[in-house]
Amino acid sequence: MMSFTIRSKRVLTRETIVPADVIIEHDYIIDVVPYKTYGTAGKIHDFGDRLLVPGFVDLHSDAIEKEIEPRPGASFPVPHALVDLDKKLAMSGITTMFHAVAFNDESLVGQRGTAVAAQTISEIVQCNRQTLLVDNLVHARYEITSFNSIPVIKKLLREKSIRLLSLMDHSPGQGQFKSLESWKKYHIPVYNMAEQDVDSFIKDKIEKRTTSLQYLEELTSCARGLGVTLASHDDDTTGKVDLMYELGIGISEFPLNAETAAYAQKRQMPTGMGAPNVVRGQSQNGNISARSLIEQGLCDFLCSDYHPCSMLQAVYTMHREMGIELARAFSYVSTTPARIGGLFDRGKIEPGLLADILVVEDSNLPKIVMTLKDGTSIYNSTNCLCSHASV
Repeated sequence: MMSFTIRSKRVLTRETIVPADVIIEHDYIIDVVPYKTYGTAGKIHDFGDRLLVPGFVDLHSDAIEKEIEPRPGASFPVPHALVDLDKKLAMSGITTMFHAVAFNDESLVGQRGTAVAAQTISEIVQCNRQTLLVDNLVHARYEITSFNSIPVIKKLLREKSIRLLSLMDHSPGQGQFKSLESWKKYHIPVYNMAEQDVDSFIKDKIEKRTTSLQYLEELTSCARGLGVTLASHDDDTTGKVDLMYELGIGISEFPLNAETAAYAQKRQMPTGMGAPNVVRGQSQNGNISARSLIEQGLCDFLCSDYHPCSMLQAVYTMHREMGIELARAFSYVSTTPARIGGLFDRGKIEPGLLADILVVEDSNLPKIVMTLKDGTSIYNSTNCLCSHASV
């Protein structure tokens, strides 16, 4: 491919928004130079006042579950779901997606059983090699009482099918579910559980929780040895942060209170929250507001959680409603998660990095009008990629 240039009066580069020309060749950004200084060689695409920003890196999203089963009992083949979701990701500005695939207790029905989760991961990896537009990677979520899942997860780790592994504990009475009622309210409809089975299931889960540490040590040791990034989920006490730290965990996802988030950061564990929480102004489960943690400097990055288009909306919510500088707001969904996820070839518009770039129209309601992945247009809503022969 010949080199080409994209230019705008507003380019987010080196943590500031400036007029600039961005020169792209093959998959990469070759250079970023002052506005209208590159000359006339090759094609030049001028986006005027539209904002050019790095593609979003989403470290945690279980949106694939809704694509596979949009209604309870109405399931679609995983490859079909992936192709459809992949297009939505491109439209949402997500150029690197970590699909959060959960390994939950095998006694639960639904998409989170071991065999189904493993098959989903295999199909994500296969489709990513052959079919998909954005980088579709895997974030495996291990429920700490799902002991039978460990051999399967270790096999997938060794096959390099998993790029990020998180530990989650959805036992009632702690973490996300502070009461038995809140646990039942979520799990009974999601997993189609019968009321008469709930008590025995909870008893078994709590008993397993007391013996889970040896399995956590086994699994995290395997992941660390393979260089896989590790995260915790729904940390609610400093004691839990200490345990996660001792296991080699490097990220605290969705801390449930400010004290825990602050302690995780003290332990050099970056903290992440959901973009939908920022947009809505509150947690779906009544936990701490992401806005509150951001205002206190206790949230380092955002993920889409379950709603991909919230990534862009959250950035402009932070900017317009919380007074956060726009360049800094974009770092929550691009530069910072790329670094935390160990992806040092993306997340910025700088020479030598992948040409994952978004064109944003934000004069009114912000929207992505174009997405470049590896220098190729994978989404173009307004035919805005037009060439200009002169400068």
